[in-house]
Amino acid sequence: MIKPAWILVATFIALAACWPGWRLDEGIAGQKVDPIEFAEAARAFAARYQVGAVVEPPPGPVPMLVRRFEFWPALHLRPGQTYRLRLLAEDGIHSVVHDGREVLLIPGEVQELVLTPKPGEELELRCNEYCGLGHNRMRAKLN
Repeated sequence: MIKPAWILVATFIALAACWPGWRLDEGIAGQKVDPIEFAEAARAFAARYQVGAVVEPPPGPVPMLVRRFEFWPALHLRPGQTYRLRLLAEDGIHSVVHDGREVLLIPGEVQELVLTPKPGEELELRCNEYCGLGHNRMRAKLN
């Protein structure tokens, strides 16, 4: 006869093995990059499209550095245009939430976030992974 305790243990093991949080979907893993080369490319991109205190990039890929306690560079995105923010965490683990989906940012891996701002829409990136005492102020307005 099987004891109820063993049924409980077997159920727990089966649930733990199948739990989706234990596995990463292959589509979620970021693109591995050389962080120094990516940072240099991001700085060159920002210098090329800087207008005053913000960067006004063309539609398409936009490299961004994520670090304590900022998203860099500050961006102004035009409504109706589609941008692919290529985010790289420089100093530790961060994350952003957009459209109900959390994107984990790990040093050395670039994650893409596709945005198409609507006219009058307020877009904001916020760090969703505790990264230190300034974490609650780590935000970026994109318009």
